[in-house]
Amino acid sequence: MKNIKVYFMIAFLSTVFFFSAQNLCFSQKDGEDIVLGKYRVIHSQILDEDRLLFVHLPREYEDTQLAYPVMYLLYVDIYNYFADAAIITEKLGGTGEIPPVIIIGVANTNRYRDLLPVKSRERSESGGAGNFLRFLEEELIPHVDKTYRTKDFRILAGPQAAAVFSLYALFTKPGLFNAVLSENPFMNPENAEFLYPRAELFFKSTEALKNFLYIKCETNERPIDLEYAERLAKLLESQKPEGFRFKMEFREPSGYFIAPMPFREGLRMLFAQHKLPENFQTNTVKDIIDYYEKLSEEYGFEVDPPSLMLTFEGDKLSQQRKTKEAIALFEYQLSLYPRSLNALMRLGETYRRMGELEKARQYYMTFLDIEDRDVAMIHNRLKMVERMISGSAAYRIEQAIRKNGIEAGMAKYREIKSDPENNLYFEESEFNAMGYNLIGAGKMKEAMEIFKLNVDMHPESANVYDSLAEAYMNSGDTENAIKYYKKSLELNPENTNAKEILKKLEKK
Repeated sequence: MKNIKVYFMIAFLSTVFFFSAQNLCFSQKDGEDIVLGKYRVIHSQILDEDRLLFVHLPREYEDTQLAYPVMYLLYVDIYNYFADAAIITEKLGGTGEIPPVIIIGVANTNRYRDLLPVKSRERSESGGAGNFLRFLEEELIPHVDKTYRTKDFRILAGPQAAAVFSLYALFTKPGLFNAVLSENPFMNPENAEFLYPRAELFFKSTEALKNFLYIKCETNERPIDLEYAERLAKLLESQKPEGFRFKMEFREPSGYFIAPMPFREGLRMLFAQHKLPENFQTNTVKDIIDYYEKLSEEYGFEVDPPSLMLTFEGDKLSQQRKTKEAIALFEYQLSLYPRSLNALMRLGETYRRMGELEKARQYYMTFLDIEDRDVAMIHNRLKMVERMISGSAAYRIEQAIRKNGIEAGMAKYREIKSDPENNLYFEESEFNAMGYNLIGAGKMKEAMEIFKLNVDMHPESANVYDSLAEAYMNSGDTENAIKYYKKSLELNPENTNAKEILKKLEKK
């Protein structure tokens, strides 16, 4: 009756994700702050001042040895930009849509001085964008690369006046940032007059440019500002350098006084292939490694397979009964993400179904070392496995079958039964589970013998007849399937499963 098959893993999948997401709150105490990042201070000799940084590391940063792309967020503000960027990158990174990223927010000290390349009549301090670009290139980026585990892939995010700087940085130092996300860079009239002709000259004279530019405009901006943006869009449609990816989006007004940055849309477009395609076919872990190696060539940095994608593909292999391949994939997942509860749980479950309870126990224990709250299933699994290791007759018989075949298993059964000093227990559910485990391993003959043995040991149980009948049905023996489904119904007239299957079998 109980179809103990690999498909149960999908039902448990979302629960494990909740475990992973909840780890942060379990370690907190009443009254502690909710932490989104840390303040850091760097002294700039170029600017002759201290600069305050807002740093957000990916949630998994401390649990891995992986390196990460970096997003440099200018004109930083906690509530309008920094928190949005952190939340969106965590959501997209957690589901595998983008790689998790380190966020370095650079607080303003004199925003118009630093972010506008042209001295404005209204703002006499402006025009220092070149100096600020030197600060980023010569001081900040080397400092971040030295302090954190970074990949050679940088994103520049520019809201408000920083949008002007972002386009300026792109055509001034095209190799410094791989991608730019910004608002309309033409919202400052004097700087727009400076920016557009230089951008036009740059794009017309550049044959190849492996960069990405995403600009978001809102339709209630000044007409002249939108006109510049439209001109740039038309220019790039006709004069786009080879390898350059560009998106100019014109949106309806957001309704906010400070419009949100296009983090979600821009990052999804930038990393459009990061998530495995829905029709991706995984036969071995090498298929996934090959996919991300090719993607690494395209993106220009080493792309690590997302943990969630590895979980999904491992589940697919398990459903296809490719147990060896699934184990290899989950072990590879742990090599990248040593504290992956998804991988630990699945390896524990897989080895348990294979009868390798010592290995299963180790994975369950490692899981609980990482997270032991609100995980009753894992606690129960560990107790069950430890009980079976210490005293289960079914466990010892299954070990013998898997090692030397069904004859050895039956001999072990007789040996245990005939030993007057035997203290091992015989449990119907464990023998039933053993039969299904053997079916999952492709050992139908052995499973049939175990189901028959369970019938001999528990002749008054409707469930053992139901399982034997199912095995006969799956083997194509309709006559015996009908016989044992009827016997199951005699013992349990409420067995609706047997009733439905009998109707179908008797029609054949």
